[in-house]
Amino acid sequence: MAQTQTSPNFGALLDKPASDVERPKPLPQGSYHCIVKGLPRFDKSSKKFTEFVEFTLQPTSAGEDVDEEDLEAMGGIANKTIRATYYITEDALWRLKDFLGHCGIEEDGSLRNMIDQTPNCEVIAFIKHRASEDGQSVFAELAKTAPVE
Repeated sequence: MAQTQTSPNFGALLDKPASDVERPKPLPQGSYHCIVKGLPRFDKSSKKFTEFVEFTLQPTSAGEDVDEEDLEAMGGIANKTIRATYYITEDALWRLKDFLGHCGIEEDGSLRNMIDQTPNCEVIAFIKHRASEDGQSVFAELAKTAPVE
């Protein structure tokens, strides 16, 4: 029985000519209609070891405020994801609570119970660009979220 390949062939990627390898272009700035993919990842930051929860947002469409030419130039939204990271500290919990509300989850018990309801929720993600620390490249990062109206 023939097997279907479901994961990338990393060996083939490494055989690619180095001259053909380029830094991916960031998502253009603007709003994106997204779906929360699966349950979030819980981890700690590498610098201060602050606990965080990270959601994976899958864009399904770009808003009218996104430059269509820039979006086409970077390859569109297919197979792109946006990370929504929220630190778990007393002063930052309100951001997580806002995000969960933007996902359409009603306050029902603990934040942990609300987090468990996030898979497949819809949310609007606003992307902004940030220069790298060395000023050599630009990154797309989540600026804020909003409910889908």
